[in-house]
Amino acid sequence: MRKGFRRAMPRAWQGLGVTAGAVLAAYAVSPYLALWDIDRALHGNNASRLAPHVDWSSLSHCLKEQFTPAAPADDDLPGFGSSFAGQVVSNAIDTHLTPATLMTTAHQIMPHDVSTSGWLGVWHGVHAHFVSAGKFEAILDQPGQTPFVLHMKFEHWGWKITRFEMPAPAHAA
Repeated sequence: MRKGFRRAMPRAWQGLGVTAGAVLAAYAVSPYLALWDIDRALHGNNASRLAPHVDWSSLSHCLKEQFTPAAPADDDLPGFGSSFAGQVVSNAIDTHLTPATLMTTAHQIMPHDVSTSGWLGVWHGVHAHFVSAGKFEAILDQPGQTPFVLHMKFEHWGWKITRFEMPAPAHAA
């Protein structure tokens, strides 16, 4: 009996190691599969396929931070103007951020040659990597502009877009 126990333990550890390796490999590949599915949704203009890949509350919060105008430093009464403008931007994001508007925006910011072949189809311009164990980012180079950066987070057993950084005109150095 003791001899059989000794043989079973190494096999059990091997099985556990193989299982752990398979789980880690699947996790390492999963954000790339999510990017591929997002690409397919954008390329097929399928908003319902895109929607599950977005953390809508995080993205909404991020967009509000990016597009709410800052109060001028020399303004004696910045409260009302910046508060009003901030509320307008916040309300617009709350009412108009949908899978369809996100899809339209994505098509507008993609370079023309990428939009015809799929934005992940031009792999030489995409750099994707893990930022931490639960965070991933994909950077899409834009000619003459800063890159488009897509941030994703692993939540609810899938990768969700939490924020993105819009391209801006590149400054000549």
